[in-house]
Amino acid sequence: MGRRRRKKKPSNRQATIVSLLFLLGSALGGTWLMSEGIRDAHDMAWVRCEVVDAKPQRGGRYASTPWYVVVHTSDCGKILYKVGTREENVDGLAATFEPGPYEFKLGAVSQRRIEGETFLDQSPEAKDVRRLPEEHHS
Repeated sequence: MGRRRRKKKPSNRQATIVSLLFLLGSALGGTWLMSEGIRDAHDMAWVRCEVVDAKPQRGGRYASTPWYVVVHTSDCGKILYKVGTREENVDGLAATFEPGPYEFKLGAVSQRRIEGETFLDQSPEAKDVRRLPEEHHS
């Protein structure tokens, strides 16, 4: 009568270590993603972009900002503007954007998003905006 070989199954200790590593990785990744708003509040800079048009947009059902303006630019992609936007004023605010040069105040994360250097494909979010005078060439 020969001895049966048991299939080697992972020990409880190995399973616990793998589970802990997974949980730690998930916690760190989640914290990093959730802190994006805080990280975007640092290293503010004005970035020049050429505006094409702007449209009012309604956020998703559980969005932190239910209404915002999506500004389309020819050189910086889409930029979101959420400062002070409400259902009552979002149409008028979007209408104030005319084609031409603007500067957008962007945090560190949004600046990297414009350059295409972010992990997630999200649009940059402007903290402030100002119209620049048109450059006339004589």
